[in-house]
Amino acid sequence: MNENKLFGKHIVEFACGEGGAAAILCGLGCIYTGADCAPSALGRTAETIAGYPDATLLRLDLTRERLEGVFDAALDIMGLHMLVTDSDRAAYLANMRACLLPGVPALFLFENYRENFYSGDVKTLDDWINITGESDYTTPRPRTVKSGGKDITVEIPFLPSRPKTRDGYIEELERAGFAVVRFEVCKENPYCSFAAHIYARR
Repeated sequence: MNENKLFGKHIVEFACGEGGAAAILCGLGCIYTGADCAPSALGRTAETIAGYPDATLLRLDLTRERLEGVFDAALDIMGLHMLVTDSDRAAYLANMRACLLPGVPALFLFENYRENFYSGDVKTLDDWINITGESDYTTPRPRTVKSGGKDITVEIPFLPSRPKTRDGYIEELERAGFAVVRFEVCKENPYCSFAAHIYARR
């Protein structure tokens, strides 16, 4: 925030989820726009930022629908790695780049990272299933989540998440028109066992 002088600036969050970052950014005085394809997540975010009239939430498939507006920075927290196919990832990044002013920051946090992982093409979900051997994305499985400060068990299906190597992420972002400034491996984090933060500019 300080380094990029983002107080009072227009910030867009791709795959904003349930509003954890939205609350922080709004509280810091940013003019926040969040986009996600999940109505339930957007509903939670709307509750979280109800006291910030300048905040905007959009229900969009960011691989198919163009985000309107021009922004001073972009944030993605564990969104990019939830896209499996090359075409979806390229469309998502193109959408992000198109709505940013030249030279502004794009921050990718807690992206699934492996230093020794498949780095070839993934054209379809079937390709991904063949690569990973994981094919069941429909059977609910128990997970522990926090609600109201308490741990509760819910059952949700396993979702695909595509890790990349350091070079893989950098090549992908540069191909999309971003300049990668810094790549940091997260040694410990509560969200993803192996993850990285990627600092880039449009």
